[in-house]
Amino acid sequence: MKKLMTPFILLLISSTAFSQGGDVNLNEYYSYPISAGFYYHQMSGITSDALSDFDINQLSGEARYPLPGRPNLQILAVAGFLNYSYTGDDNQDWSHYFIYAGPGIGYTSRLSREFELGADFYCAFAQSYYTELVYIDDEETIYGQQNIIAGLSGRFALNPSYSFSISINPTLGFNHTFGELTDDNGLTLGVGFSGSYRYGEDPDSARSTIKAIRFDKLNLPPLFAAMQSYYVKNRAGSLIITNKEKYTLEDISLSFMQPGFMDSPSPIARDINLSPGESIEIPVTMSFNNDVFATQGVTPLTGEVIANYTVRGREIEQRHSVTYDLYDRNALIWDDDRKAAAFITSQDSAVRNYSSHIRQIHRELVQPYISSNLQFAMQAFNALGEIGILYQIDPTSPFTKMQGDDVVVDSINLPRETLKRLTGDCDDLTVLYCTMLETIGIDTALVTVPGHIFCAFNTGVPSADYKMVNPARNMIIEIDGSIWIPVEITMIGRSSFAEAWSRGYAEYAELNSNPEHRGFYKTAEAQKLFRPVVLRETDLGLQYGDNDAVTSAFYQDLEAWSQMVLKPMRIEAETENNPRSWNSYGVAAAKLGEYREAETAFKKATVINPGYMNAKLNLGSLYYLTGKYSSTYNLYNTIIQEAETSQASKRTLFKLYLNMSKTCYALDENDKAGIYYAKAKRLDPDQAVAFNYLGSGGDITRASDAADSLVMFSEE
Repeated sequence: MKKLMTPFILLLISSTAFSQGGDVNLNEYYSYPISAGFYYHQMSGITSDALSDFDINQLSGEARYPLPGRPNLQILAVAGFLNYSYTGDDNQDWSHYFIYAGPGIGYTSRLSREFELGADFYCAFAQSYYTELVYIDDEETIYGQQNIIAGLSGRFALNPSYSFSISINPTLGFNHTFGELTDDNGLTLGVGFSGSYRYGEDPDSARSTIKAIRFDKLNLPPLFAAMQSYYVKNRAGSLIITNKEKYTLEDISLSFMQPGFMDSPSPIARDINLSPGESIEIPVTMSFNNDVFATQGVTPLTGEVIANYTVRGREIEQRHSVTYDLYDRNALIWDDDRKAAAFITSQDSAVRNYSSHIRQIHRELVQPYISSNLQFAMQAFNALGEIGILYQIDPTSPFTKMQGDDVVVDSINLPRETLKRLTGDCDDLTVLYCTMLETIGIDTALVTVPGHIFCAFNTGVPSADYKMVNPARNMIIEIDGSIWIPVEITMIGRSSFAEAWSRGYAEYAELNSNPEHRGFYKTAEAQKLFRPVVLRETDLGLQYGDNDAVTSAFYQDLEAWSQMVLKPMRIEAETENNPRSWNSYGVAAAKLGEYREAETAFKKATVINPGYMNAKLNLGSLYYLTGKYSSTYNLYNTIIQEAETSQASKRTLFKLYLNMSKTCYALDENDKAGIYYAKAKRLDPDQAVAFNYLGSGGDITRASDAADSLVMFSEE
């Protein structure tokens, strides 16, 4: 018997690995909720001569229930009829039969859709009846006795379809009686066949492959091309899915595909499991390609939500179509003011070229001691006015009505479009001005107040040096230790930069008592969420206007601003009338390009105190700025001798030596420049390293013209 069963057991074990070796677990894939079937066996006794005198036939029915999650294991319910026909030659008839019922357990391993191997074991209570025997005291009652029977059988099954299975079953049986007739006790061996019907739905049928997930709600509002980058990591809509099967859906992954505007499906979610009847809401994200920026107006689209998941070991793909509207690159809704940052396109070559042109024509007018950011802000403001840019309220959707409306669709012109149209609403002009400043590396911000939006920019001046921007400290915004200036860009073309600055600050300061009603959004921060629209390279054919008119306006703005800064400082110097106040005023005037005012101030300081070293040093620096290098050399030579004799401070001596070195360098006296540079370096090597070209004997070219034009002033 062991020899007969060993090959069967080995085949059964090996089949387990085979059935699960592929990508699909066939036991789970073709699982079923319950089955009903019958068995027929012919048996022979193998453990006693008495058993060999019987022909044994077994007919039974069974119900089979696969365990959830382990469908290869089944619980059995068995009931049947076992007939023993006597074949002995003693002229006696010992034929009898059994009626039995009991539980069992089965194991199945599916090799393919059509073939499976398995084994079953059952143990049942049986009642036997001997038809030719009656009780002595009651000739009407057939003799019977109680038994325990068991069976172990193998199954070699062929499945013509999902629902029907037939099999050949080698079987080992066992019987033990509790009565007086014990000839049936022992083992039997035989073979038979069986058939069963399996309830459930064929997973290979068309109906079963598309309905595991129900798309209950797909909320996909109108989408906007300008928000392309935002949709990659943030909610574009939402989706509710429900598992409508009786089985758990595993490893659900969802994606969205929009043909023509996506290079591949955009992942939405992954590694989700849904129990039967369970629902889940999932945010929908999307990765559009740059083709969305080429759309015009409103484009109706039909996309697909793609669901991939595993159910009962089978991998399934399910698709669901959805329609929505895609608005072009100019459209948005104002549910978040930071969205305007998406229209600040600092990488647009057309705008960058225009900004470069503006810088080029002002190159000779730039003041080295004045914030370069502030100077370019003035230049750009005037240049835009010169080409005819004007503020014009959008008649269909003005910002005053659209701000904060998360339903109505507004539009913003891209900077290149405003440059061509020459008109724009406050939002159009704000993103244009911010873009021009951002193209040359100036940090900007979007400032919003109820019904309005305008620009602010970082001057790059530390808050501690506010006097060099606005001495009264009443027209600046201090953010993170830097001075920012607001500009009312709608005044472009009809007012000066100073007036636009003043108006911008007034609008900002009006809400100082209610700051929660205004917004200040740095462009760089906002663009982390709303990245700028991607544009194709193009030549706008812009006419840059009259260069002389632009530079003249800049000079006037710079002069007006300089007077605004210097006026309170001059009043202070006249009031205090001491060397220090006149020296401070002179330094400010020199840095702002008011050289006559500066010279007068330094000389007044030395008249009041002839030994005031700082004013003398600054007078030499002023001569250097005006190109009077010989006069500078003579004055510094005298001052250095005086400073060394009077044991002036290291800081003062450092400035004198470095300025003298620069003067010698300007006079092509490289050896002398090296000597004075070495003296300065000994006093402050860290600060001197930026000017190491001075000690090279002319072998190293200076880093930049700006470095050569700057000399040190002393405000002490």
